Amino acid sequence: MLSTGGKAVPTQAAAASGEEISPGPSPYEELSLENPDFSGWLSIEDTPIDYPVMYTPQEPEYYLRRAFDRSDAVSGSLFIGAGCEPDAPHVVIYGHNMKDGSMFGSLLQYAQADHAAAHPIIRFDTLSQSGEYRVLAAFYSHAYVPGEEGFRYYQYTDLSRREDFEEYVQKAKGAALYDTGTEAEYGDRLLTLSTCSYHRENGTFVVVAASCPF
Repeated sequence: MLSTGGKAVPTQAAAASGEEISPGPSPYEELSLENPDFSGWLSIEDTPIDYPVMYTPQEPEYYLRRAFDRSDAVSGSLFIGAGCEPDAPHVVIYGHNMKDGSMFGSLLQYAQADHAAAHPIIRFDTLSQSGEYRVLAAFYSHAYVPGEEGFRYYQYTDLSRREDFEEYVQKAKGAALYDTGTEAEYGDRLLTLSTCSYHRENGTFVVVAASCPF
């Protein structure tokens, strides 16, 4: 179990053991009451990533430098990007690449195929549903300037059309550092995790995962 603001919440380890994860009222209801901006919990087993995810559609980057309790925090909080919703077919989650390994500081370990093989499952639970996703692709990218050609993964927020979904998956796999063996079909849910990377100016590192059955 972890505690945020004094509230005990189930971690992925607890979920795997069956602890508190069951049909019925959300186990995260207390967190939602404490802060209505809470939208879900993201975790990757045996990694430091085990955090609440915030959602403020009117000001998507509100938690860029704020903690769960809205206090100032250099590390900020994980948050859902503009154009996405917690239960949408495609959710993009942003977080800082912290030097101490917190937030998405450990996400860049997915640049190594052996890390992905050892940690293939990402769990993202919202207030209304639980979800497990299998890593599909991991790649380096950056924020593109106007007129520059490239895969602007952050603009593919709405994948409701088959052609957009297939294009996004194709481009993500094309940019991937290695083949994970994971496939995605139209109708699957997608989860994209994005953090900053220092391999170049305005660099980013991205992990895309596709929903898998329980």
